[in-house]
Amino acid sequence: MKKIADNMWTVDRPFRFFIANLGVRMTIIKLNSGGLMLHSPVSYEDDIRKQLDSMGDVCAIVAPNWMHNLFLCDWINAYPNATYYKPPGMPKIKISPIKEKNLGDEAPSAWQSEFEQHMVKGMPHYNEVVFCHKASRTLILTDLVFNIHGANSASEKLFLRLNGAYRRFGPTRIFKTFIKDRNAFKASIDHILQWDFDSIILSHGEIVCRGGKDQFRGAFEWLYSAAKNDL
Repeated sequence: MKKIADNMWTVDRPFRFFIANLGVRMTIIKLNSGGLMLHSPVSYEDDIRKQLDSMGDVCAIVAPNWMHNLFLCDWINAYPNATYYKPPGMPKIKISPIKEKNLGDEAPSAWQSEFEQHMVKGMPHYNEVVFCHKASRTLILTDLVFNIHGANSASEKLFLRLNGAYRRFGPTRIFKTFIKDRNAFKASIDHILQWDFDSIILSHGEIVCRGGKDQFRGAFEWLYSAAKNDL
């Protein structure tokens, strides 16, 4: 478990997608209430649970988009009193949580004063919910951008390059195929850029410790160039 800021930690684990190890990251936030939020849980391990239990009670387990659901059940079983938060239309998981709520543009009361929150529009089969932790000025993403700078083999490097995910901060080619309404998607990027953030935590790749807002803006410059070409 790595401390990122006051009341914020991450846990990184390997995650293989086809021939590439993309890695995957869980973010843990200690809320003002003293409870812990688990954002995009990684595979369950007893040692992680022991550390969490020493820090506080897990009160929220967050699935930030449709794709990050592989490890939810173990964590919900481990913390049955926690509320499970998911984006609208999320496929059902194998167990029925005691408490379940949909995520949207308005942050729930559990963390309303601590986070900005927005569900990215224009991607109806993804529905990624983006968070901004106000106190630390940290944007928390899932698959909206990748930032992978290493590869374990030539084939892995080739796969990442072909997907536009090697040594660059930005959305992958696969991710872009999920965009069905470019104008709605662009409006969501505009909305996120109004927030006050400097660092960025993402699920796949290196964390951006500073200058994150400029990097985020640059990663989606193609949206604005495309819009000009349509005029």
